Amino acid sequence: MSKITVVDDRARLIVGLDFGTTWSGVAFGMENCSGDIEVIQAWPGGNNRTTEKVPTLISYRGTKLAWGHQIDYTDEGSKTTIQGLKLLLDESQAYRFEPARESKVLIEELGKTPVGVAGDYLENVVAFSMEILKRRFSTAFKAMGIHYFLTVPAAWSDKAKDLTLRAARLARIPATALTLLSEPEAAAVYAIQTMQPNSIKKNDCLIVCDAGGGTVDIITYQITQTEPLRFAEATEGAGAVCGSIMLDEQFEALLRRIYRDDFEKEIPHHALRVAKQYWQDYIKPTYKGVLDEEGFKETPYQVPLPGLTDLPRAKNFDHGIWFMEHEQVKGIFDPIVEEIEDLIGDQLLRLKQKTLPPKAILLVGGLGSSEYLFRKLRASFDGIEVMQPKSSWSAVARGAVLRGQEGNQVDNRVARCNYGIKHWSPREKPSLKTQWCPYEEKWYRTDCMTWYITKVRTGIPGMSLDTNEPISFDFYRTVPQADIDTNLVFRTKLRCNHSSKGPLYLNSSKLAFGFYTVSGF
Repeated sequence: MSKITVVDDRARLIVGLDFGTTWSGVAFGMENCSGDIEVIQAWPGGNNRTTEKVPTLISYRGTKLAWGHQIDYTDEGSKTTIQGLKLLLDESQAYRFEPARESKVLIEELGKTPVGVAGDYLENVVAFSMEILKRRFSTAFKAMGIHYFLTVPAAWSDKAKDLTLRAARLARIPATALTLLSEPEAAAVYAIQTMQPNSIKKNDCLIVCDAGGGTVDIITYQITQTEPLRFAEATEGAGAVCGSIMLDEQFEALLRRIYRDDFEKEIPHHALRVAKQYWQDYIKPTYKGVLDEEGFKETPYQVPLPGLTDLPRAKNFDHGIWFMEHEQVKGIFDPIVEEIEDLIGDQLLRLKQKTLPPKAILLVGGLGSSEYLFRKLRASFDGIEVMQPKSSWSAVARGAVLRGQEGNQVDNRVARCNYGIKHWSPREKPSLKTQWCPYEEKWYRTDCMTWYITKVRTGIPGMSLDTNEPISFDFYRTVPQADIDTNLVFRTKLRCNHSSKGPLYLNSSKLAFGFYTVSGF
């Protein structure tokens, strides 16, 4: 994570960009006004509707580009709409979400790339946000500096983060004014700030569950200091594509199947679209369980299916209405909830390995505000407090601004990969894997690895890295005499490897390696 470089004394705006799978949000605040944060709530095409986020949708129609609320959901429009764009920046995440797979094909047909399309989307979000800021601060805006904090999932690969940075550059965000920040870290900064001061103490471990539209990211932080607040990563973050979009997919699959069983034909697209909208607006966000507060069974939801009023009455339908039972909703929710429970369970296991007791589970994000998810987690993890901070849907964007206002509050992080370089190691005798060095007149094995950051140390997963201390090491190179005056800048590949323990040799393992090219003297 890069640090903000102060280049002048201008007043500085901090802008938090929550680039989400289904919804994206923007928050802002002055750098020297900690906690004073505003969220943009009016978006183009929103018909004066107030909402803390804008749909992560983009559509190309000839020379015209539509995004967010500007996307219409007619049959023709839906075929040109790109969804799940964020997941396409990390190929390992995209393939579980059908609209993302379809969007990948559409992007290829348009002759574009996911990075380019993400850049177009972010450019429009940033441009509109700047117009809002100009109105908000009037002429003073021209004299302000701006620094952006763009959030990414905790489990994203370095490659996915790099692609996100490229998209940001295409969106005209200067590289010197941009910091990537993990979504659960931003959520944690905000959520912990909203807690009562006397409710947390040093060494408390808080499991942050950022359950959003596409991904669910979970990580545990340990409080290292309360005044001012400082904390450290206690575990490696984890995540999966099990956000609320998966609930939407299961709803659609269920409706298609039931309609096909009752009428032996496919449900019309228009009726399906309206039903999904009703699900997203009225059922998914309010579902609490099969029984009401007094223990009685809830009455079925009446899902409208316009244009189907003339259909004969069937088992599940009557005059254009689908009577959806609460057990059916439960059947949609439970598999996703179980995946989230498994992610939290893995965090608890990692904490147990380090003999660290959990204090609470903090639920943030759109799905994180679900009452049903809250109740299920409270029942599954008895003895651990489950909390839902206020404004949880915009917690990531708000937390990103807080990070800019208060600086880095995470003193230690857990290594996600092994990072190191290839080096030559002397050998007494020649072999098929050695090479003669004419400058030192020795045999060397040339594919040895030195790992400077490791995932496992002393048998405990997750090497702790002090964010305030650089990692330095000694090395030397032997170069020809003729190059001393002209060629003393070297380019070296920084290797990364995801195995639990980095292999001794670069070419002796089938484990995958990635690399970055770095320069040094």
